[in-house]
Amino acid sequence: MGQNQRRAFWWRLMSYLDGSGFEAREMEMDMEDDPYGGPTPKEPASDKEFKSLREEARKKGVHDGRSGMYDEWSLSTGSRPPYLTTLEARREEATAHERVREMRDLERLEQRVAVTQFDLSKCQERVKRITDEIDSLRSQEKDIQHVLSGHSANEDSRDGAARLGAAGRAGHRWAEPTRTLRRRALGGTLRFAVLVLFVAVELPIQYATFLYLGEDSLMTWAFVIGTAGAMLVAPHLAGGWTRRMKVEGWRSPLLPSMLIVLAGWSAGVWLLAVLRTAVLFVPTIDSVTLQPVVSTIDALKLGHIPVTVLFASLLTISGVVTFTFGYLGENPYAGKLADLQRERKKLERTLAGLEGRKERDEYIVGLTETRIKRHRERWQAYIEATSTPYRVCAALYLHAVADTMRNPAFTESASQWLRLQEEKPKQAA
Repeated sequence: MGQNQRRAFWWRLMSYLDGSGFEAREMEMDMEDDPYGGPTPKEPASDKEFKSLREEARKKGVHDGRSGMYDEWSLSTGSRPPYLTTLEARREEATAHERVREMRDLERLEQRVAVTQFDLSKCQERVKRITDEIDSLRSQEKDIQHVLSGHSANEDSRDGAARLGAAGRAGHRWAEPTRTLRRRALGGTLRFAVLVLFVAVELPIQYATFLYLGEDSLMTWAFVIGTAGAMLVAPHLAGGWTRRMKVEGWRSPLLPSMLIVLAGWSAGVWLLAVLRTAVLFVPTIDSVTLQPVVSTIDALKLGHIPVTVLFASLLTISGVVTFTFGYLGENPYAGKLADLQRERKKLERTLAGLEGRKERDEYIVGLTETRIKRHRERWQAYIEATSTPYRVCAALYLHAVADTMRNPAFTESASQWLRLQEEKPKQAA
């Protein structure tokens, strides 16, 4: 696999991976690796390929020199001998194909320039749009920072202290604008660890309670995990909603939801405490003597009410801790500020990539004239290299004729004729 084939395979693979292929890249796969973007013509035919043609020219010259078709006046009129006319026709045939290739590659080069210009215009549009988005995000960050510093978003920082709104005071009181991502991750990990500890403590207690319902093991664990999770998640959500309403104002759709969740959680605490108490006071019968067994709860002579209050207090403590974790969560304004900053940094990274792409396209478009000039020069050199062997064969032919005839006048006439043929392309240029 050649270099261009490897590049083409990799670019096609990247277009599937990131879905961001553009036409300039597709056009690039059809071009040779050249800093100016134009196609690089191949080397002209090697000497081996023209060896037979040169040998033919020598033999033809020897034959024509012996045939008597030339004298010292044959080339003086500037006429072209038949064999040289044939060589010229063959040269024109070879160079005509190369001129067609030159025109085709020039068209491809112009198409690539047009595609690069189109890609440049798209880059400029995206750069402008992303720049506007970044400016908008910075404006929102500034407003939120005013709120976090105790100023409302629409107040001037000089006299805003005298006219603080409720949101501004709450944001200033509860904000943690300097909380870093590392601190946020550490706090979340610690809260998660404490919640897992509470779940590990409540699971055996709830399992011993729901085991008396007589369900199979799968249903019992479903009740246990669902109840333990709900009793910890519900106050945690309520704490977070309370914190948010404390900052943003109590007139919020979250207020009914928070009250309903707290009411459901309180009812769950009481019902679970009553259920656990009932399970503890279930009489136990000895399977041998069939006599009632005095349990530990009976030995302690505790009534139903103290035991119920005890378990309700334990559930309440765990709920209060999770409620506090939710309430001590990050300020909504600070969280929104962090989200805006992350989005802005993401857009800035995208903008940096687009700026580099735009500069590259501008550089390529700026070299359009240079690329077309280089393209024309290299193809002219290539066509000249393609036609040169035929002129060499013409010189070899005349040399063989002169060498066979051994006529000084014809030799001088042939030299002048070849000199005139070399000057004609220069005069035409």
